[in-house]
Amino acid sequence: MTKRMLIICAALMLAVLACNFPGFKSNPSSPAPTPTPDPGLQVYEGKGMRITLPNTYVTADIKEELPAILETLTNILGTSEGPLSSLVTNLEDDVSWWGYDSGATAVSPTRLLVVRNTALAKLPVSVLTLALEQILGNQTTLVNRDSLSLNGRSVTRLTYSHEADAWAGYVFTEQSQLWLVLFLTTPANMAAQQANFEISVGSIEIDAVQP
Repeated sequence: MTKRMLIICAALMLAVLACNFPGFKSNPSSPAPTPTPDPGLQVYEGKGMRITLPNTYVTADIKEELPAILETLTNILGTSEGPLSSLVTNLEDDVSWWGYDSGATAVSPTRLLVVRNTALAKLPVSVLTLALEQILGNQTTLVNRDSLSLNGRSVTRLTYSHEADAWAGYVFTEQSQLWLVLFLTTPANMAAQQANFEISVGSIEIDAVQP
């Protein structure tokens, strides 16, 4: 995972809670899409959850990339204790699934990261606005935000497509946790696959949190 991707991950986990941030183009009443499922889907097991994806996806080991991820997030967020420190201190535990679509070209396969975080689900918007502005910089106005209902689940969708980079982040709160489902891809792949992205997000089954 590149440094650019890591910054996107951190920014999206902040962005979904900053609902009134002026840079986002919001479409809160967007209807839920109704794509036709691809018959070549299968269920993938993750930590505390299951997700249905095209059967070309391959599960990867996030541990191999943890040192680079932690270094980048620490540089972004700093080392001091605070509400965002959970992104760094609990990252390995927070990653529920990481992998890529082997059916895409080797140069630009779609990557998928599923993260859950308990602390961020409780943060007020006021804590996040400044950090969001600093992380996204001049890309803030290129991010689109929509509110969707996917298989009965209320989801905030954040999308970005510009030049060679594209991503679609789906964020929701369930079982007292903030969940981020992030597809990192190219503009062409996102245009072709976004219907399947939404099918997958709607398919997620989350294990009950034990008291």
